[in-house]
This record gives sequence, structure tokens and C-alpha cells, in this order.
Amino acid sequence: MNPASRQRIIRAVAALSAATALIMLYLAAVRITGIMPRCLFKLATGWSCPGCGSQRAFNAVIHGNLRDAFEVNMLLPVGLAYLCLLGAGYMLPGNKRIQAVYTRATSPKALIAVAAVIAGWTVIRNILGI
Repeated sequence: MNPASRQRIIRAVAALSAATALIMLYLAAVRITGIMPRCLFKLATGWSCPGCGSQRAFNAVIHGNLRDAFEVNMLLPVGLAYLCLLGAGYMLPGNKRIQAVYTRATSPKALIAVAAVIAGWTVIRNILGI
């Protein structure tokens, strides 16, 4: 294994460890207090942002309940899958299949599509009251 690959793996493990620690801290805080932070955008405007419901959806995903996650915020499970794809592309630069998908997923057209989906979700959820 070359030094660049080793350093990439070390960074990925460090990022995953930090994410795991933050998830555990979040779960402990919610379990102890029973309180989830409120969306400041919704408090200020009355409109749902694209992330409204993400805490409950993330909690449902962590507990393996994808149906509840989709009911609360349809965008979060899809977004988590996209982030996992990006993480795999970063951690496995030698895998040609993953790199091909990663390259497509990070192309300018794909990133514009992601921004359009987020904007569209924001409009649709506020019009339909989702």
C-alpha cells in the first residue's frame, strides 16, 4: 500500500470515528433530555426547510426503520445514500467501478441536479404541506 492510500484510509477512519462519536452523543442527548433542537428557519418563517424532520428521520434510519424515515423527510435517506457513495469513492480510489460512479455523481451536471432536487423538495413540501 502506498503512503497516499494509507493516509487516505487513516483520514477516512478518523472521519468515521468522529461521525460515530457525534451520533452517539446526539442519541445520548436525545435519550436523556427527550428534546430535539427546533429548526430555526421554520421558527422564523413558518416554512419547512429541506432538512426539516431530518433529526427524526435520522433517528429512524439509525434504528433501522426506513419507512418512518421516508415519512418524516423523504430526502434524508436518499441523501445519506448519496453521501455513502461519495465516501466510498473517496476511500476506494483504486476501484474502477466505484470511481466511475463517483465521477458521475460529482460531475457539474450531477451537482446541479442535486441542488435542483433540494430546491424542488423545499417547494413541493411547502405547497403540499409534507
